[in-house]
Amino acid sequence: MSSVLHKSYIATLFCCLLFLVYVYGVISAFFHIPPAADMRLPAINAFGHFIYLKESLTDSKNQYTSTMWFEDDSELSGAYVYNAETIQPGYTLVSKNKTAAVLIDRDGHVLHEWAYNFADAFDESDFAVFPQQPDMLHWHRTWLYPNGDLLANHDYVNHYPYGYGLVKLDKDSNVLWKYTGTAHHDFDLDGRGNIYTLVQETGMVRIGNIAPPYIEDFVVIIDEATGAEKHRFSLFQALKKSPYGYKFDEWTTTKHSEVTHTNAIRLITSAWADKANIPRAQTGDLLISLRDPNALVIIDIETEEVLWYGEGIWKKQHDPDLLADGRVLLFDNRGLPDSPYGHSRVLEIDIFTHEVYWQYRGTDQSSHFDSWIRGAQQRLPNGNTLITESQGGRLVEVSRAGEIVWEYYNPDRAEYDGRALRGMMTQAQRITEDVVHFLHP
Repeated sequence: MSSVLHKSYIATLFCCLLFLVYVYGVISAFFHIPPAADMRLPAINAFGHFIYLKESLTDSKNQYTSTMWFEDDSELSGAYVYNAETIQPGYTLVSKNKTAAVLIDRDGHVLHEWAYNFADAFDESDFAVFPQQPDMLHWHRTWLYPNGDLLANHDYVNHYPYGYGLVKLDKDSNVLWKYTGTAHHDFDLDGRGNIYTLVQETGMVRIGNIAPPYIEDFVVIIDEATGAEKHRFSLFQALKKSPYGYKFDEWTTTKHSEVTHTNAIRLITSAWADKANIPRAQTGDLLISLRDPNALVIIDIETEEVLWYGEGIWKKQHDPDLLADGRVLLFDNRGLPDSPYGHSRVLEIDIFTHEVYWQYRGTDQSSHFDSWIRGAQQRLPNGNTLITESQGGRLVEVSRAGEIVWEYYNPDRAEYDGRALRGMMTQAQRITEDVVHFLHP
């Protein structure tokens, strides 16, 4: 045998051996047999990288063709006051289609802005795949402190997994700390120094009908002062061990390897626990929203036990807010599939009995109401409700009677491929003026 053929033979044999090792690695991870049982974290990281790359090649990478913008040729822009006497006083914190947030007054004037360059806080070692298009990142949720500090999490549009960490800024947008886990969508604070958020990892163990690799949801507790991770547990494993584990036999994965699309986390308050029709719910438990199964879940944070699971009349819901009377206020994105005035509505509902106590929906063409993804709302002290119609690029404050008393349209406009576009908005929060100390030092 010539030396050239010999070298070719050795190279081919080596490649075959590598392929066999790879195949066995996949099999061992799939069935959770050695060595995957002892090497699960490297396998997760490797396949997580694969999922990132796969989706980065298959989804749109132009922000103007993504869900960050939508077609709108109307001239509406900024704030509109319709009934000044019935507007809830205060300022409004608005998160939009970028890594920025603004605090506005009722006339739409910007009182303060937070904005920064993602690459100035995070570097390539922080994530399996570093965002190559920063204009596809946006803040999904923000939280304002009286001194002007701001918490914000990052979602990367058209990229899966899409969570890109949490950051705390001061009033001048200087980074105080960063959390590099794949935090996304939402977080809540317990007032005792803890932040509760949602994190995505790559699941490599089959659960029922769900074959790996898939996006697995985790609950993570973060130190509010430092951004350090304190504890985490798998939401999937908690569900698997519960009486609702059979759901994994019914669920399937999306083309993006998602199973549940978990999109909200809330700490249960004592007022809600006392009045809600959920006997086992206690103060400090977690209410979590699973968008794709149209489900809400309550979990004991101490035991990681699923106390309750419920699917309701809502479809692809977002932002379940716990009210003091035991009801839940949520954005029902697709609950009205046959309505000519928009498919969305906001529901005030008993999540156990499904009794609806109040709702807001589009009633005619002039009050068209539709956000097929995202969406949020806030019940205000005067009884009004501040609603974020994300894919309408609009905020609307409505009275209990359904009267629109205030409106705000995202002034961010663009033109692409001959189409007039408006930027989406992710969330808004009305904040009383006396809380915002940094504006009046």
